[in-house]
Amino acid sequence: MIKEIIKWRTVIIGAVIILTSYIISDIISGVSLILPSFLLTGLVVGFIINETEKNGALNGVVLGVIGGIITNVILIVMMYLQGYGDFIVSIISTALIYLVLEIVVATVGGVFGSLLRIEFDKSEMGYEEVEE
Repeated sequence: MIKEIIKWRTVIIGAVIILTSYIISDIISGVSLILPSFLLTGLVVGFIINETEKNGALNGVVLGVIGGIITNVILIVMMYLQGYGDFIVSIISTALIYLVLEIVVATVGGVFGSLLRIEFDKSEMGYEEVEE
């Protein structure tokens, strides 16, 4: 049943979008846009799956976990390589807080994306009825 609820292809596409935006925003430009990118990607995933809010939330959670682990591992490795190895416990605890925030933001984005898709479908049906 979980295989039917979680759309792995869409979640993987979302994780690639998050990784790309993380590399572009944080590593190259130095400006962290990671939370807005989690919200936007969760919104895209929720919109693409075209199902209920619950499924949008579950796909958002999976996206948040996968994307959050990837980005936080990159963050921890970068901080360690920059010479902050003595503060690794603080860095990991901060990364765990980031992970929870990223999961919550991606979940909210997944719900909003599902709601947006429902409204989009309603407006398309209403438009077709008026057109005929």
